[in-house]
Amino acid sequence: MTKTTLKDIPLQEITIRKYESPAGLERKELVRRFLLSIGLLQPGESRDVIVNIFELLLENRGRGFEPTEILRALGEKRGASAPNVRRQLRRMRDLKLVEKRQDGYQICDSIPSVVENFIEPFVVKQTVERLKEYSRLL
Repeated sequence: MTKTTLKDIPLQEITIRKYESPAGLERKELVRRFLLSIGLLQPGESRDVIVNIFELLLENRGRGFEPTEILRALGEKRGASAPNVRRQLRRMRDLKLVEKRQDGYQICDSIPSVVENFIEPFVVKQTVERLKEYSRLL
């Protein structure tokens, strides 16, 4: 077993994928492609409970949900367990797509502004800059 040093642990990680134009997609497929595009969902992943959570929060914009309420709303969907719901909320919260407020978790006010003002400059750009540093040293 090899030891992982602190230097080998990424400070931040993002996966971005480009798909065809989203025109004409139904809402669930649009949510799925968006989450695939930003790396919160992996291609071929069968446990796509994150899609159901994100869709629930989108449909109820402005209303807060506690993890237990989300779990109840998901019912018997595959992957719908309390630890998994909390984990998916944390992942969406890390990318600023979901906020935790007094009344629970909510979708952020403007998803396009999150992509433009957070993901692009602070995640993608900084990651590319670091990649450039490594490439220069090579």
